[in-house]
Amino acid sequence: MGETMEMKVSTKKPIGFYVRSANSFLKGVEAKPAADGKEAVEAKAPVDELKISGLGEAINTAVAAATRAEADGIGTIAKVETQYPDMPSGRGCAQIMITVKRK
Repeated sequence: MGETMEMKVSTKKPIGFYVRSANSFLKGVEAKPAADGKEAVEAKAPVDELKISGLGEAINTAVAAATRAEADGIGTIAKVETQYPDMPSGRGCAQIMITVKRK
C-alpha cells in the first residue's frame, strides 16, 4: 500500500487552509525557488491516502475539507468513522475520521 498521511484539523485556522492543505497532500507540491522574500519550497510527492480527523467543533472543518477534495475531483471519500473518545477532562467529545483516497 502507498503512503498514508494524517491531517488533524482544528478551529484555529480557517476552512480554506485545510482545503488547500488537503489539495497539496493529494496532488503533491512542485519545487519552487526562493523569490520575493519567500523561502524555497521542496517538491513533495502526492500521498495515496489522506486521513482527515476533527474533534468537537472541528468536525465541520474536517467534513468540508474532505467533501471539497472529492468535489474538486482529486480524491474519493473511502471511509467515514465516528467515535466518542474520553478526554483528559473526564468528559467525552465527538470525533470524525474521514479517509480520502487519491484518484
